[in-house]
Amino acid sequence: MTATDRRQRIVRAAGELFIVRGYTGVSMEDVLAAVGGSKATLYRYFADKSALFRAAVETLCDEWSRPLHDFAPGGERLADNLVALGEHFASVVLSPQAIALHRLVTAEAQRIPGLGEVFAEHGPAAGHAVIGGCLRQACDDGLIEVDDPLRAAAQLYQAMLGDAQMRLLTDAPRKLTEAEVHTSVVEAVRVFLRGVAVRP
Repeated sequence: MTATDRRQRIVRAAGELFIVRGYTGVSMEDVLAAVGGSKATLYRYFADKSALFRAAVETLCDEWSRPLHDFAPGGERLADNLVALGEHFASVVLSPQAIALHRLVTAEAQRIPGLGEVFAEHGPAAGHAVIGGCLRQACDDGLIEVDDPLRAAAQLYQAMLGDAQMRLLTDAPRKLTEAEVHTSVVEAVRVFLRGVAVRP
């Protein structure tokens, strides 16, 4: 096993433990028990638990967002493609694991330097870049007009999934059903495209 493989094994095991037990519920000894090896090896890669947690957040976000980067809607209509992309996002960011990680980061961000930045870069910003690329291409094709595709992507994302995501994050008494999430995505895309339509 290479050093890179060993590090990734540690990070993945730690990520699973953090999601199940929370940040305070996991010790470096717990991680060591899960992956085996020596304490010296563990601390060679990570100076402390906060460094390991940051690495776990980065890795989990990257792994979960990889299908989004590879996703290629095959429809001919921009609206259909944006709806398909929105529903693909929903399958990732509304999953129990993603919601658990989001809650953890929110709870610990003020106490762990750099954690919020890591999550923002590898989570929301990465997702906005995917939507932004789609919008930028639509601009180049003359289908829509937006000054800043990345900003427009963030706005569209919130319109599509912000309500559903917030209900899950706060454990609201009523969560949106899959049908309601679909409706939210469709309506958000419809309103968004009306607002950015090319004017004659």
